[in-house]
Amino acid sequence: MNSSDSFQAPFQADSVDLTGIAAAAADTADRVAEAARSAPEPDPVPRWATTSAGMLAAEAVRQQLAQLGREVTETAQRIRASAAAYEEADARAANRFRLARRP
Repeated sequence: MNSSDSFQAPFQADSVDLTGIAAAAADTADRVAEAARSAPEPDPVPRWATTSAGMLAAEAVRQQLAQLGREVTETAQRIRASAAAYEEADARAANRFRLARRP
Protein backbone atom coordinates (compact mmCIF):
# COMPACT_ATOMS: atom_id res chain seq x y z
CA MET A 1 0.00 0.00 0.00
CA ASN A 2 1.54 3.33 -0.98
CA SER A 3 0.92 6.72 0.60
CA SER A 4 -1.57 7.75 -2.10
CA ASP A 5 -3.86 4.85 -1.21
CA SER A 6 -6.52 5.71 1.30
CA PHE A 7 -9.32 3.89 2.98
CA GLN A 8 -12.57 4.12 1.06
CA ALA A 9 -15.79 3.16 2.72
CA PRO A 10 -17.67 0.58 0.64
CA PHE A 11 -20.54 3.03 0.28
CA GLN A 12 -21.81 6.31 1.54
CA ALA A 13 -25.29 7.01 2.79
CA ASP A 14 -26.82 10.45 2.59
CA SER A 15 -29.72 10.48 5.04
CA VAL A 16 -31.31 13.49 3.34
CA ASP A 17 -31.30 11.66 0.01
CA LEU A 18 -32.60 8.51 1.66
CA THR A 19 -35.43 10.45 3.27
CA GLY A 20 -36.38 11.88 -0.13
CA ILE A 21 -36.26 8.43 -1.69
CA ALA A 22 -38.46 7.08 1.10
CA ALA A 23 -40.99 9.86 0.50
CA ALA A 24 -41.04 9.11 -3.22
CA ALA A 25 -41.50 5.39 -2.52
CA ALA A 26 -44.34 6.13 -0.10
CA ASP A 27 -46.00 8.32 -2.74
CA THR A 28 -45.68 5.51 -5.28
CA ALA A 29 -47.14 3.05 -2.77
CA ASP A 30 -50.11 5.37 -2.22
CA ARG A 31 -50.74 5.58 -5.97
CA VAL A 32 -50.52 1.82 -6.40
CA ALA A 33 -52.87 1.20 -3.47
CA GLU A 34 -55.31 3.78 -4.84
CA ALA A 35 -55.23 2.05 -8.22
CA ALA A 36 -56.16 -1.21 -6.51
CA ARG A 37 -59.01 0.45 -4.58
CA SER A 38 -60.39 2.40 -7.52
CA ALA A 39 -60.25 -0.31 -10.16
CA PRO A 40 -63.72 -0.73 -11.62
CA GLU A 41 -65.61 -3.92 -11.00
CA PRO A 42 -65.97 -6.04 -14.12
CA ASP A 43 -69.48 -6.21 -15.52
CA PRO A 44 -70.79 -9.74 -14.96
CA VAL A 45 -73.36 -9.46 -17.76
CA PRO A 46 -73.80 -10.79 -20.31
CA ARG A 47 -72.91 -14.10 -18.72
CA TRP A 48 -70.57 -15.50 -21.33
CA ALA A 49 -68.34 -18.51 -20.87
CA THR A 50 -65.36 -16.22 -20.20
CA THR A 51 -67.12 -13.89 -17.76
CA SER A 52 -66.09 -15.84 -14.66
CA ALA A 53 -62.50 -16.07 -15.85
CA GLY A 54 -62.44 -12.34 -16.52
CA MET A 55 -63.84 -11.57 -13.08
CA LEU A 56 -61.27 -13.85 -11.43
CA ALA A 57 -58.46 -12.23 -13.40
CA ALA A 58 -59.65 -8.73 -12.43
CA GLU A 59 -59.78 -9.71 -8.76
CA ALA A 60 -56.32 -11.25 -8.98
CA VAL A 61 -54.96 -8.00 -10.44
CA ARG A 62 -56.60 -5.97 -7.66
CA GLN A 63 -55.09 -8.25 -5.03
CA GLN A 64 -51.65 -8.08 -6.65
CA LEU A 65 -51.80 -4.27 -6.81
CA ALA A 66 -52.85 -4.11 -3.17
CA GLN A 67 -49.98 -6.42 -2.17
CA LEU A 68 -47.53 -4.41 -4.25
CA GLY A 69 -48.71 -1.22 -2.54
CA ARG A 70 -48.17 -2.81 0.89
CA GLU A 71 -44.69 -3.99 -0.07
CA VAL A 72 -43.65 -0.60 -1.43
CA THR A 73 -44.99 1.02 1.77
CA GLU A 74 -42.90 -1.39 3.82
CA THR A 75 -39.86 -0.60 1.70
CA ALA A 76 -40.39 3.13 2.25
CA GLN A 77 -40.58 2.54 6.00
CA ARG A 78 -37.35 0.54 5.91
CA ILE A 79 -35.61 3.28 3.94
CA ARG A 80 -36.78 5.86 6.52
CA ALA A 81 -35.53 3.66 9.34
CA SER A 82 -32.17 3.28 7.58
CA ALA A 83 -31.88 7.05 7.12
CA ALA A 84 -32.60 7.58 10.82
CA ALA A 85 -30.03 4.93 11.78
CA TYR A 86 -27.38 6.60 9.60
CA GLU A 87 -28.17 9.98 11.16
CA GLU A 88 -27.86 8.49 14.65
CA ALA A 89 -24.58 6.78 13.76
CA ASP A 90 -23.23 10.05 12.33
CA ALA A 91 -24.24 11.90 15.49
CA ARG A 92 -22.53 9.30 17.68
CA ALA A 93 -19.37 9.45 15.56
CA ALA A 94 -19.33 13.26 15.66
CA ASN A 95 -19.73 13.15 19.42
CA ARG A 96 -16.82 10.69 19.75
CA PHE A 97 -14.62 13.02 17.65
CA ARG A 98 -15.59 16.00 19.80
CA LEU A 99 -14.80 14.10 22.97
CA ALA A 100 -11.47 12.87 21.56
CA ARG A 101 -10.38 16.45 20.77
CA ARG A 102 -10.91 17.72 24.31
CA PRO A 103 -7.75 18.20 26.31
